[in-house]
Amino acid sequence: MLHYYKKHTPEESFQSIRTLVDGAWIHVSEPNGEELRDLAKQYGLDEHILRDVNDKNELPRTEYSDGSQYVFVRPALRTAQGEVASSPFLAVLTPDHFITVSPGDALTAHGIMSAGAESRITTDNKPAMLLLTMNTVVAHYENLIQYTDRYIKGIRRKLQSHEVSNRDFVHFVTVEDNLNEYQYSLQDTLVLLERLKDNSHSLFNEDELEQLEDTRLYCKQLLSSVSSHSQSITSIRNAYSTIANNTLNQRMKALTMLTVLIALPNVFYGMYGMNVHLPFQDSSWAYGAIVVFTVLVIFAVYAIAKRFKVF
Repeated sequence: MLHYYKKHTPEESFQSIRTLVDGAWIHVSEPNGEELRDLAKQYGLDEHILRDVNDKNELPRTEYSDGSQYVFVRPALRTAQGEVASSPFLAVLTPDHFITVSPGDALTAHGIMSAGAESRITTDNKPAMLLLTMNTVVAHYENLIQYTDRYIKGIRRKLQSHEVSNRDFVHFVTVEDNLNEYQYSLQDTLVLLERLKDNSHSLFNEDELEQLEDTRLYCKQLLSSVSSHSQSITSIRNAYSTIANNTLNQRMKALTMLTVLIALPNVFYGMYGMNVHLPFQDSSWAYGAIVVFTVLVIFAVYAIAKRFKVF
C-alpha cells in the first residue's frame, strides 16, 4: 500500500497527503512483486535491489545505483511469545523523493513520524529523513534491551529470595536468543553507519555527519549493554547452580546425620533382642536404663559432630 507524507516547515507536523508533491515522503507497506515493479518504473529505481526487501534474511547494507542511495536496515519487534524478530526495511534517497519500503510491522511510517515529531527536519531534506529512520531503528533496539534488562533484574531479585522456578530458566533460552538477535543486528547496523559515514557520494553535510557519528556511538553503547546482559545471565545461571548444589549438600549432610542418630538405638535394641543370656535382662530397671543410655549416646554423637563441623 502506497502512502504520501509531507512536512513543509520545521514547525509543522507530518501530514498525510492524497497526491504526490515535490519533496514528499513516499512510504510503501507490505508490497508485493507487482507493486515493487511499478515503484521501480515510476521513480526510476533498481527493481532487483527493491526486491531484496522481501528477503527475510537481508542484512543491513547500503548501495548506490543511478543516482539513488539504497539503505537496508533491520528493525525489530517483540512477539506475543516474548521473542524478538527483525525484518528488512528499505530507505531510498532519490534525487526528488525520500522513499521507504516496509514488508512488515517492525517499523512503520507512524513510528518514524512519532520519533521525529519534535525534530525540525522536513520531508524534502532526504539525508535528514534517513538519519531519522536510522535513529528510530536504533531507539527501538534500546527499548527492547531495556525491557530485557528489567526482566534480568527481576530474576536476580527472585534468586535472592529463592523464588526462581525452572520455567524462569527455560525462558532464559528465549532471552539469550533475543540478546543474540540484538547483537547481530546492531553489529551490522554499526557497519552500515560506518559505510554511510564515509560519505562517498556526498549525501551528508558536516552536521549530518556528526549525527551519524552520534548514532554510531549510540550503537556501540547498546552493544556493550547487550554484552553486559549476556554476562549477567551467565552469572545468574552459575549462581543458581552453586546455590542448588550447596542446598543439596546441606540436605545430604542432614539426612546422613539423621540416619546415624536413628541407627544408634537400634544397635542396643538389636543386642537385647537376641535370644542369648544378656546382662541385666532380669532387672526391672534395665529397659529404662537402656533407653536413657541410648538417648545420651545420641546427644553425645550429635555434640561431637557439631564440634567438628560434620554438618
